[in-house]
Amino acid sequence: MTLTEQILARAAGRTVTPGDEIWARVDLAVMHDSSGPRRIAPVLAEVGNRIWDPSRVVVATDHFTPAANVRHAAILRQTRHWAKEFGIGRFFDEMGILHNLLLEKAIVTPGMLVVGADSHICTVGVHGALTVGVGSTELAMVLATGEIWLEVPRTVLVRIEGERPAWLTARDITMTILGKLKADFALDRAVEFDGSALAALSMDERTVLTNQGVEMGAVAAMVVPDERTYEYVQRLGGKPAMELKRPDPGSYERVHTFDVSDMVPMVACPPRVDQTRPAAELESVTLDRAYLGSCAGGKLADLQAAAALLKGRRVSIPLTVVPATRRVYEEALRTGILETLVAAGATIQAPGCGACAGLHSGLLGPEERCITTATRNFPGRMGDPTAEIYLASPLTVAASAVAGRIADPREYLGREAAA
Repeated sequence: MTLTEQILARAAGRTVTPGDEIWARVDLAVMHDSSGPRRIAPVLAEVGNRIWDPSRVVVATDHFTPAANVRHAAILRQTRHWAKEFGIGRFFDEMGILHNLLLEKAIVTPGMLVVGADSHICTVGVHGALTVGVGSTELAMVLATGEIWLEVPRTVLVRIEGERPAWLTARDITMTILGKLKADFALDRAVEFDGSALAALSMDERTVLTNQGVEMGAVAAMVVPDERTYEYVQRLGGKPAMELKRPDPGSYERVHTFDVSDMVPMVACPPRVDQTRPAAELESVTLDRAYLGSCAGGKLADLQAAAALLKGRRVSIPLTVVPATRRVYEEALRTGILETLVAAGATIQAPGCGACAGLHSGLLGPEERCITTATRNFPGRMGDPTAEIYLASPLTVAASAVAGRIADPREYLGREAAA
């Protein structure tokens, strides 16, 4: 079986095959301030106002923090009161983005079935867990029963092979995949990532692969766990929910193979995540703003990469930096990363989703053009619908902030990188 099928078989208590309809036991139900109590509370009240197991529920405030207006403050107040009323022990208030918190605290571990009211919950599949994104009404039913009805999906394997150039990031890899296969290639399927090139990617970088699974149309995304995965999870105190067996390639509906050795820095042009082009072909595109943040692009590795390129340089356009979590913020402060970014002219914002969700902390105005590590680039995603959003890696965003135009980061990383 694929990883997806192995985990669903455990959750259902029986053997499964693609197309089967099952009731599955949930290991973890998660939500944030936007998708959570303000939407769930009325539905939960109609079915008894009880939670099957508060210890298996995680709530985080990340979309509306810090509150930009009274409406935001009221949503946060309701979230805090609800978490206290239902005894949610794992309530993370103004600690950062839900998905990143689940990973850095090893709450999600290999073999788990995680249900979350957010489309980017697929991010936590990097730990070898199966994630299902649902609406708030369905999550309320999961909270009440501890179970979810699912159809077992077919699974697509994406193999990433070859020797990765030092300047090539996971975001460049996912944009290459999206550009060639398009955003619906895994529609209604699970996607699993494997391959020799993954060994050279840090856990932070691997997170980008699963994060972008939803942009590939997938219902779930997972990285096949290796020794690094298990060591990372165990070091943080997490325990695997089950023993996962490495799937045979013949288990998958389709297998797509990519070689990273001939990839280049990429940019996704508005208004689609799969409208990708090499950064070197877009150097005539001038910019108004640059933004480094989101669950995909606000991790410690992202801030570290940007700081390495910006060290000794100054940005020529406003650069907003939003760490994904408080831990990222603290570590970047301790190691001097934030000092380097500020010296280069960046403005540091509070940890959270920020402008990626179009709510606050760096919104785009009419006809502004921004390059960002955020997750999506459709009109209105980060503010005014006439603004243009270009998606790129932290290195490309940093280089472009210096140039004031879209720039290939190899311009700033020496002759060896440019070669």
